[in-house]
Formats: sequence, structure tokens, C-alpha cells
Amino acid sequence: MLRLLQTSDLHLGARNVDLGEAAATLRDRRFAAFERALALAISEKVNLVLIVGDLFDTNEVTRGLVTRVAAGLAGLATAGIRTVILPGDHDRAGSASVYRAFDLGALAGAPDSVTILDPLAGPAGDLSLPELGLTLTARFPAPELHDDRWRIGLVHRQARPRDDEIAGAGVDYLAVGGPHEESSGVAADVAWGASGAPDPVDPGRDRSGEVILVRLDERGDRRSVSVERHRVGSTRYEALALDLGGFADDGALEAAIAARADGGAGADLILDVHLSGAWSDALEADPDALEARLRPRFLGLRIRSDGSPALTGGAIPPAETVGGAYIRDLEARIANPVEGDLPVDELREALRLGRQLLIAGSDR
Repeated sequence: MLRLLQTSDLHLGARNVDLGEAAATLRDRRFAAFERALALAISEKVNLVLIVGDLFDTNEVTRGLVTRVAAGLAGLATAGIRTVILPGDHDRAGSASVYRAFDLGALAGAPDSVTILDPLAGPAGDLSLPELGLTLTARFPAPELHDDRWRIGLVHRQARPRDDEIAGAGVDYLAVGGPHEESSGVAADVAWGASGAPDPVDPGRDRSGEVILVRLDERGDRRSVSVERHRVGSTRYEALALDLGGFADDGALEAAIAARADGGAGADLILDVHLSGAWSDALEADPDALEARLRPRFLGLRIRSDGSPALTGGAIPPAETVGGAYIRDLEARIANPVEGDLPVDELREALRLGRQLLIAGSDR
């Protein structure tokens, strides 16, 4: 039985300037997930580690980062584990590739234990490992080979290949990189797996944070492939949708968001909050203010709103009063918008503020 550990889309060195103060923390977390993946490979005594694209976030990386990666690969080599790396979309193969600028195998002190599988090299890029009874290829689909070795294909795409493409890949197992979420399956007689990112890369990718162990088992003339997921990431992502109509005041709204951080759970959580619906005059529902107050409780927090102030409910003051005239005018403009008027969301906000200023305390 052969055992492989597969990972991809680590995006080491990503700047993520859009994440502000959390960016540096997330870079550290991604590298820690990489180190946990290597430790798992050693503890599971795998034969190979496959990194299926985007080990680095860009080809313009620092020598310091490459040296740190090489030190991790040196640990695998010491344990007798080979590493095979496929360039991806971000660390693309070619004359400007990080893998040309730096010799990872030499930096790891084990040039024979680290192989870059060049997808541009054609047949010359295939890797034959007769001692393990397998061949690895970045050609997709792979040409037919007339031998009894295991055939492992590596491909990096933003979206996983279609089932018909996988079925015709010409391999026993297809290692897929590119999708940041874990998935696996079988197409015809070809097993495939995508590990996803070992620590979340994109907001919304809540099925990331894992690597996969692949087992290739041969008993007589029967071969089988199995895929097993292992979590190595510490960062979690959660999307939270809240209807503003269900909250009596801003305190209740803030408490509902803060509850996701109870017990220290927010320390590992990137929370993406979406507010919608119509809110009463008792709420300000200011996403920027809420985010500023609650951000320290989470690893990352984003609050967006497409909600709007509610229209006037109940009795409206008489039309001859200032408040009554104001409400009727604004609600008519909201119901029948005309070109050149203010946007409807601004009219709704003006209506809410006018009610508070002009008829506060009345029985409207």
C-alpha cells in the first residue's frame, strides 16, 4: 500500500491588504497549517507529499520565505519522504518562476527528494519512481502507458475538471489543485481528490482547512484508492445573515453578532455578517459602527447591510402638520421614484430621521 499526503493552494506570502490588521496574523496561520501538514505526513509515514499548485501566492517571494519552506521540506527528506510540487496559477511555471529563481531541493539539503513537476515540459516532465511502483504526470489527459505502475496525475485549475475529463485522464488517481474547498469522488474508474486550502484563503470558503491522505492499495489484480480528510487549519469562516426586523434595538443586534465570539470562539473566526430587511426607528443599524465596536472580539469581521428603514406604521399625523406633510411627501417619493430625485435608500433614511425629529413621542 502506498500513502500520499496531498495539499494545494497554500498561498504562502499572500499580502491580503484588504484584511487590514488581520493580514499578518493570517499569513502566520497559513504557514502554521503548512507545518502541521508536514508533521502529519511524517507521523503517518507517507511515501510522498504532493503540493498541487499555489504553494506560494506569487513568484515574487522573499528568500526568507523560501528558506522557511525549504526547512520544512528538509524535515520530510530526513524522514525518507519525497515531495512533488506542481506550479499553479499564482506561482506559475516559466522563466520568472520562483522554482527557477530558487532550488528548493538544494536549499533543503536534499536535491533528490524535492521535484518540481513542470506542466510545460511534456513527457520530460513526468516523474518515474520505480522503487514505489508509480509514475507522476502533469500532462492532462495523460497518454496511455503500457506498464503496471500506479499512475498519478496532477492538475491545477480554478474549477475542478468535469467528470468526463477526469474519466479520460488516463490515470489511477487525479490530484486536483485550484479549488479552495475540499471535494473528492470517482469518475468512471478514476478516483480524484481536491484537498482545498489548508487554511482559509477566500472569505466564503468554509470547506477549507484540510489536507487529504490518499491510500493506493493493490491486492492481487485488484486496485483501490481511498481518500481521507484531516484538518490542519485553525482559521474558521462563518457567514451570518440577520433580518433587522427581528431586533428591538441596537443592543440586541450587537449581542446577536457578539454571541458568535462567546467562549473565545471569535479568536479563530472570520465572521461575515449580512444585514437585511427593514428596521424600526429604535435601531441605528450602522454597520461601520457595529464593526468598529465588535472587531476586537474576532479574528476578522465584516458587516454589510442592504437593509432599509421601515416605512411608517400605524396612524400618521394630520396632513396639515409639519410631521404629517413630511411623512406623506417622503413616502410618496419612495413609492413612485422619479429621475433626478434622491436614491430610495436615502429617502428612506431621511424618512426615519424626520420621524424621530418631527414627531418623536407622538402616537403615530
